[in-house]
Formats: sequence, C-alpha cells, structure tokens
Amino acid sequence: MQDFGLEITPRPDLPALVARWQREISVPELKAGFFAILDAADAMDCGRWLLDLRRREELTTPEVTAWVNADFFPKLPRRYAEPVRIAFLVSPMRAQQEHSGSSVATISGTQRPDQGFATGLFTDEAAAYRWLAG
Repeated sequence: MQDFGLEITPRPDLPALVARWQREISVPELKAGFFAILDAADAMDCGRWLLDLRRREELTTPEVTAWVNADFFPKLPRRYAEPVRIAFLVSPMRAQQEHSGSSVATISGTQRPDQGFATGLFTDEAAAYRWLAG
C-alpha cells in the first residue's frame, strides 16, 4: 500500500509491519501516514512496527513531538495482545546528529515504563528486526 509518501508492507513472516517513507512529506502527510500505519496494524492485529525514515529529512518539530506524545502514542497501550514495539530506522549520519528535544531520536529514545509500548532507534535494519522480535 502506498499513500502519504508512505509504503506500508505487512510482513507476517516476522511478524511485523514495515512502513517506509518514499519521499519528503508535509506534517499533515506525516500525521495521516501514522494513522494509515495504525489502520494497517489493526487489520493485521500486529503491534510490531518498523518505521523506515532513511529517505526523508528530519520533520519533527516541537508541534509534531507534542502531537505524537499527546495524541498518537496514547492510542497504543492495550491495543493488541502484546505491547506495541516501534523501531525507528534512520541513517547513521542522522543518528549522529545532535538531538534536539523534538528529534526522532528523542521521541524514540524516551523511556516509557508502564505505558504499554516501547520505541527504539536503529541504524541497522537487522538489529531493528531482532529488537522487534524481543
């Protein structure tokens, strides 16, 4: 499936859902893409997601960070049989960049004990899949 500059691929063999942004996107496309991922995950009953951000620049702003934390992440706990695990895949160069309070690294690295979901930041796709399986 491709929409919002996003290709969503179910991977029942892993099991995981892989979402890859294919181009630069706007904030409304980012939000719509997150809900498209959620719809696809609901259809698969799958709480393991790999979000590949390597083909686009940092789009995270304080407003996007607030939206993710206040509106999107709260939809995840107890949604599936197992807690949601989201692996954010970024380029090594982007992972080394200084992190602001609104960077993907900050969003993905925030510890969420007892919130019913986990996030992680990865530069290696195989490592991300291993973490998702854990």
